[in-house]
Amino acid sequence: MLKASEVRNGMCLMFGGDLCKVVLAEMKVGTAKLPSSVHLRLRNLRTGSQSEQRLMPEAKVEDVVVETVQLEYSYKDADTAYFMHPETYEQVGLPKRMLGLYERFLVDGARVKVEFFGEEAIDAVLPETAEAVVASTAAPIHDPDAAPKSALLANGLEVQVPQFVKTGDRVRLDVASGTYLERLQ
Repeated sequence: MLKASEVRNGMCLMFGGDLCKVVLAEMKVGTAKLPSSVHLRLRNLRTGSQSEQRLMPEAKVEDVVVETVQLEYSYKDADTAYFMHPETYEQVGLPKRMLGLYERFLVDGARVKVEFFGEEAIDAVLPETAEAVVASTAAPIHDPDAAPKSALLANGLEVQVPQFVKTGDRVRLDVASGTYLERLQ
């Protein structure tokens, strides 16, 4: 048990009998008329729904200890992606909803950190950026003022890239928006 004022982003809590992850924890300082409060945005790890809670700073909440293991991507089917534990070679299935938009960037051997509560995989800690190879695009133009051009990536995603990017280049993309960030060497 810990005080609500000690809760931080990314922590796992047992709240109302549900296993939740803290998406946002903010301390609101009180005024002369209103007391201080802690504002929590929680994501239920079993259903994916989000809720908001306001607690007094001294209120007790139950924290949950989770184990983080880096797993290696193997394959996916209609609604599940399968990962292999590097030490035990055990296969762990994660629902695609847990991977969100990052699922588009999974390639054989990709490593993903997965949080476990006991034996249950409860959440995937996903990177904000991903790398991909440009499968096809128009010939490069070395004009810095030219408008971006369309490029088809090896994973099937189509993105806008600068004119200097050519077929075969590796690029870094923002996972949430799928937008180009930089060309890699």
